[in-house]
Amino acid sequence: MDAFSRAILSSDIFQSQDLACVLIVLYAAIEQFGAPQRLITDNGGVFRAKQLLAICEALDIEKEYIHSRQSWENLVETHFNVMRRMSQVHFEQVTSWQGAKLAHERFVTDYNAQPHWAHRKRDDNRLSPAEVLGEEKSRLRTPEQLHRIFYATRFLRRLNRLGYVHFRRWKLYGEEALARHPAVIWLHGDVLTVEYEETPLAQYTVRYQPDKKHFKAIPQAKRFETPYRSPQGWLWELDDTMWSLAKRLPDYAPRKRRQKKSASLQLPLLEES
Repeated sequence: MDAFSRAILSSDIFQSQDLACVLIVLYAAIEQFGAPQRLITDNGGVFRAKQLLAICEALDIEKEYIHSRQSWENLVETHFNVMRRMSQVHFEQVTSWQGAKLAHERFVTDYNAQPHWAHRKRDDNRLSPAEVLGEEKSRLRTPEQLHRIFYATRFLRRLNRLGYVHFRRWKLYGEEALARHPAVIWLHGDVLTVEYEETPLAQYTVRYQPDKKHFKAIPQAKRFETPYRSPQGWLWELDDTMWSLAKRLPDYAPRKRRQKKSASLQLPLLEES
């Protein structure tokens, strides 16, 4: 949320709360509106993570925290109350995760477009957050620059025909309905998230080998409910205990050394006359 205009720059709802969710929303906001001068949050662990602080440093973003027990300093706290008043009826009618996503998108659109109490005394007839924000943008970065800055935690891959991505000698399921589509892998610590267009598809808990890079095992995996499920239903529903969401690929076969052929000289046979 932009502190001056009160406009929501990027927002989404997730089925888990971790650093990957924070980075997905932050990346979307910076990609469209540029890097802010300052990022103010509460003191939650995800906002003190080394990966997030490194990204802020690379983007020249000052990281600040609200004071203890002073939630009013965080505009998002007020935003939650506004969201409750504006969308409570719509969320009460939700019967699926897709319905919750649509209700949230409707709230963001209505919130940005409707007059805001903070702008009631403006004399330029700009009363809504969207009108106050206008075309203002901060320091924009190219997609290549953002990719390099987020590269330590963000990896680009493409789903194969069965909906899996290949990453560090493992096949990780994303969504079969998105076969051949690009996907993003967010990795922080022992949590790996497969995402498509700001929507998490699946999440994995990984165990590392001694080199702290390659995966030794993936003991836990779960799929998220998304609107991208294949319209063609399964003959029977498989739960995550019956369906192998993570598969380890075989190690590379050792290269065979090529034997050097000894040089030989062949002369034509001469017949005696």
